[in-house]
Amino acid sequence: MRNKTTRILKEARSLFWPWCVVVFAGAPAVVERLYPSLIGSGRLWGSNYVEAMSFLGFFLGIPLLATLPLGNEFQYRTIALLLSQPADRREIWAEKMIVTMVACLSAALVFCFGWRIEFRNDTQLWVTAGASIIAMIASAAVWTLLARSTLGGLALNAVNSFIPIFWANRRGWIPESMMSRFVGIFLFVSYTGVMVWLGRRMLLRFQATGGMAGDDLLIAGSGARPGVMGRWLRCRPTGVTLNLIRKEVRLLRPVWLMSLLGLIAWVCLPVFRLLPERGSVLAVIMVVAYPPLIAVLAGSLSLGEERSSGTHLWHLTQPVPASRQWSVKLMTALLAGLVCAAALPIVVLVEGGRLFGSPSTFVDAQTGTGWMALVFLLSFASFWCASAVNGTVRAAICVFPVIIALAIAGEFGGWIGPRLATLLTSKFEFFENFRFTNAVSNINTWATTDVTPDALVALWVAPVLLIAAIQSRRLFRIQLQDNAIHVVRRLLPLAIAASMWSFLGAALLDFADHGRQQMWTLFRETHEAIEKIQPGTPNLDAAHPLQLTAEDLAKASPLSERARRWLSGSRITVVPDKFHGGVAVKKYCCWGNSKRIHIDPDKAYSWYMATVHLPSGSECTISFIAGRGLGFLGGVCE
Repeated sequence: MRNKTTRILKEARSLFWPWCVVVFAGAPAVVERLYPSLIGSGRLWGSNYVEAMSFLGFFLGIPLLATLPLGNEFQYRTIALLLSQPADRREIWAEKMIVTMVACLSAALVFCFGWRIEFRNDTQLWVTAGASIIAMIASAAVWTLLARSTLGGLALNAVNSFIPIFWANRRGWIPESMMSRFVGIFLFVSYTGVMVWLGRRMLLRFQATGGMAGDDLLIAGSGARPGVMGRWLRCRPTGVTLNLIRKEVRLLRPVWLMSLLGLIAWVCLPVFRLLPERGSVLAVIMVVAYPPLIAVLAGSLSLGEERSSGTHLWHLTQPVPASRQWSVKLMTALLAGLVCAAALPIVVLVEGGRLFGSPSTFVDAQTGTGWMALVFLLSFASFWCASAVNGTVRAAICVFPVIIALAIAGEFGGWIGPRLATLLTSKFEFFENFRFTNAVSNINTWATTDVTPDALVALWVAPVLLIAAIQSRRLFRIQLQDNAIHVVRRLLPLAIAASMWSFLGAALLDFADHGRQQMWTLFRETHEAIEKIQPGTPNLDAAHPLQLTAEDLAKASPLSERARRWLSGSRITVVPDKFHGGVAVKKYCCWGNSKRIHIDPDKAYSWYMATVHLPSGSECTISFIAGRGLGFLGGVCE
């Protein structure tokens, strides 16, 4: 009993941290159900991010937990030692199945609690999720023993989820009847029973053969490749860079295999009109889970497998610069991720949409661009993780915690930046000079009108990516110390960079917003004075504009000391204005610094445009358009 308990504890220890990561992926959905105010107020995550993380954790995390008990034996080359122990193989199989079931079902309970409302509203979703869990647990041993690796077992085991998903999305080509349900249940139970029996039988008869890297079916030799492809991938006496590329292509074989398997599902989406908006579980999986899985594998597989097999340091002794090896690995990983996880599905969806009338039926240009950017970031993050830790599985598990940690660091910098800027502007007079205040206010106007949110995100991500690339290149050359403290130390510079860059950006925008408020005060006080001097529409004439001075404004309406100083010696010309709606709104003078103001609905107002000529040579334009109960006031200075 002591030996059996020791073996079970060994299996539980190997699954503990991956289990924590999977549970962490499902925890935000639970928090959303228990404390919906945290999600709605934006203090935790947006609901869309919570849903995406939950789907990723379920459809990728559960297969991973089911694969790891046997996959770890292949990863650490201990399968022969395990089978040589004086223990019955039937007991070994039973112990691994017990640990697998406990880990998978306990993690699944977290997701079920977070999805309980969806399960109540849609029983089909409940049946699909339950069938997927059972199929993945039952067949994990078969696929892992067949692939002889964790990644191969994960890739093949994830395909099991497509069986109930395809059945749930049959869309009428299999009629919904009692007979079809009975046949489906019978086939599923038979498949599950056969896979359990076959996994047990394969372990009982398994013979551990092969060397350090030769026992992995997905990283097998040229015998498993077509003749032409095998000849092209064979290294040559010349062409160092091409030989490196050929080696990377061979190491990324699981990515090519999964892409071919996923291509069938991608083709089914436009053919059967399966969309996430229509409740298609297959579409949700193929959009939310499959591309991130391929992107993470593309980034971490090559370097992770070399570190696991112990050949990475041997490759560094070759007469090829380490920087070239690193560059080839990085470029190949990013290209593989972009092609297999983004370009291939986007092309299939675009061409499928073209068949139904419009290329943007399933994916538009903006969605495609965001898709490509997300895959690029995931591939790069997984490559960095492969540089920072030993092993592909560890690198893949670290990807999302690393991204979340950097996002939290960025959020912290973005939170503290505006508060510090507000404190400094309240303590010091930064906006006494008109030119400085106007230049600062234009920063805010430029950021809110001329820069898209995607560009702002790119500005935030670019420095972090640069530092990560430099750090990855340095880590590529050294032998890693594989423990949690060193991983945190490697992540700390990136977290500091993300926090500081967010802090600087948020502080600058908040500082610019204070300058914009000072300019807005000038425009508002000028408007109030003009309204008191020139009430009513009929009195304005374009041929004879109204000429005013700063003294005229001060007599009509009180001006602040700063506005009086800025307007001293200026000339103001007031002419009628017109409506700037529709397409012409882009040509409106003051679109970036304009606000709606409340006005008296029973009073007639002049629509005017005032030009303020300052003694310094600057020129300000103020425009006012009145509606019923609301006015539109804007201003800009050059």
